[in-house]
Amino acid sequence: MIELRPATDADIEHVKRALFEAVSWDPERELPPYELTIAHPELARYHEGWGRRGDLSVIAQREGDVVGASLCRLFTAEDHGHGYVDDETPELAVAVWDGHRGEGIGTSLMDAIEDAARAAGFTRLSLSVDADNPTRRLYERLGYAELTVDDDGVRMLKEL
Repeated sequence: MIELRPATDADIEHVKRALFEAVSWDPERELPPYELTIAHPELARYHEGWGRRGDLSVIAQREGDVVGASLCRLFTAEDHGHGYVDDETPELAVAVWDGHRGEGIGTSLMDAIEDAARAAGFTRLSLSVDADNPTRRLYERLGYAELTVDDDGVRMLKEL
């Protein structure tokens, strides 16, 4: 059975792992080792200084072991990722660890982070996904609408 819980400050390593898992979805794409990848400025912007306004995360556990996480973070026009829409729309990321995919955990994590975002007063969430990433189908099924498509991927938005 999967248990979902809000992340605490002690869960920063799970947040980082979720970010790494999200960018390493394609086994054909070689990435540097975990520590180098997670420290890269394009990924570090999603976790450095975790705990600021708009930082929300939900952790999925099975029998006490973390098996996935969802998170969202606010950005500014001056510092943002590809999924940026505006300063009041958090950008979302979700990942389920290898060996636990295909069990509905990703959907549960998405529902939970959307609930957390609503409770925090946000009215929509954005995200960016590689055009070929199979997770794109999950986002579409959950009501995320395509905003733009370019070489960096697909930017999507959901009104909460």
